[in-house]
Amino acid sequence: MTVKEWLSRGYKIDREINALLSEREEAFALACKVSAPPSDNEKVSATTGNGSEARFIKYADYSKLIDRRIDELYRIKSEIMTVITLIDNNTYRTLLIMRYVQFKTWEQIAEGMGYDLRWIYRVHKKALNTCEKSFKRWTSGEKLDI
Repeated sequence: MTVKEWLSRGYKIDREINALLSEREEAFALACKVSAPPSDNEKVSATTGNGSEARFIKYADYSKLIDRRIDELYRIKSEIMTVITLIDNNTYRTLLIMRYVQFKTWEQIAEGMGYDLRWIYRVHKKALNTCEKSFKRWTSGEKLDI
């Protein structure tokens, strides 16, 4: 795994969480959906399970899964921040935090830092090289002053 892939883990989980939130919202809407009572002429089938109860259980299951993924996201962000804080260059740190912790687009980073987009790409490459050194220090078990 490259350092860029390692840094990108949080972004992937963040996207997954957003997809799960959407699914949970849909499950909640279905659970709250009220169907009309049957008319006198309609046949009613007796079911052993309660449909709305099952839908609320599905909603609760999504909530638990989302909570676990959020915990994982915070753990990963903490690891990423630990490695980024080992970098001496403030510009590199800022760029890496904006990209891999705050999940900003390149355009947002360029605007936020007040630089040209091409310059951001060049600095990002240098920041990744520096971050790789910090990552190796962190994974080697070296005593770190953070």
